[in-house]
Amino acid sequence: MNGVTVLAGDIGGTHARFARVRAGDGRVVLEHQQVYDSPDSASLEALVAQYLVDHPGDDAVAAIGIAAPVVGGKANPINLPWAVSETEVRSAIGHADGYLLNDLLANAWGISELSPDQLEELQPDRIGLGGNRAVCSAGTGFGIAGMVAIGDRWQPFASEGGHIDYGPRSAQEDALLLYLREQHPDWEHVSAERVVSGPGLVHIWEFVTQTGRARAGAELSAAISAGSPGVAISQAALADSDASASLAMEMFVHAYGAQAGNLALVLLSTGGMYIGGGIAPQILPILRRGGFLEAFQAKGRYDGLLEKMAVRVILDELCALRGSARFALTRLEERC
Repeated sequence: MNGVTVLAGDIGGTHARFARVRAGDGRVVLEHQQVYDSPDSASLEALVAQYLVDHPGDDAVAAIGIAAPVVGGKANPINLPWAVSETEVRSAIGHADGYLLNDLLANAWGISELSPDQLEELQPDRIGLGGNRAVCSAGTGFGIAGMVAIGDRWQPFASEGGHIDYGPRSAQEDALLLYLREQHPDWEHVSAERVVSGPGLVHIWEFVTQTGRARAGAELSAAISAGSPGVAISQAALADSDASASLAMEMFVHAYGAQAGNLALVLLSTGGMYIGGGIAPQILPILRRGGFLEAFQAKGRYDGLLEKMAVRVILDELCALRGSARFALTRLEERC
């Protein structure tokens, strides 16, 4: 398969990333990387077609990660203005070997491509027996995927577990849940994603300030009014310059850790919990303080088990793109 290439993509609500990978090179090496603005494009097919114009070539397989559940080769991303389908990918590349996969599934496929310096270890592996792995990622939304241990390899699988019900663990979190229900009756239920995500951090901050638990300073209020409230809150929390931001971030980190711990129990992830998404790398100093792990471990009679599980933050923003490439290479190997 020397010289044979596959096309990999990772489509988010803001950016669409593409690259090529050559078969037979071992670890994925991304070539001809290109980034486009997703909202400015007419469709997924138009994005793939544009990449092929900018970087001409024949690809044996194409795999595109998308932030949405993929069912029957189709998906309806909530953060994009158009639906997507494998038919579009196949039309653009000119043959039938085009695939869509959930973005967290792509992340799971990409973990094996990461080097140690692309991971931050929050908690070491004290089990040492391998086993299932889990991935959860807070960013624009909250995504979850798993990896089942099969012999000496892992088989990734997709999930929409980010939309399970949010479960409060304290009186303050009880109050947050009631606040969100009252403020957003149109949601029908308060999911984990409504709290553990970039927009979720903003929801928590609104709860903190509107219920009088902390007051926002003038500087943070001005930054939020100027746009990108999640970024403004995160930066103020990192600098510890605003009490409302610090409290909101503390609640966010505890909620994130608790959800990761829930997932670790559901999948029995003795092979490691991996924290992806765009938020975790940006708030590493806060994650290292211990609140995340405290909530991760706080599972009553199973505290001792979760204290031994490896917890690692994915630092590489191209993990999902690498995963799409690995998925495509695996399909190519199966075909051959």
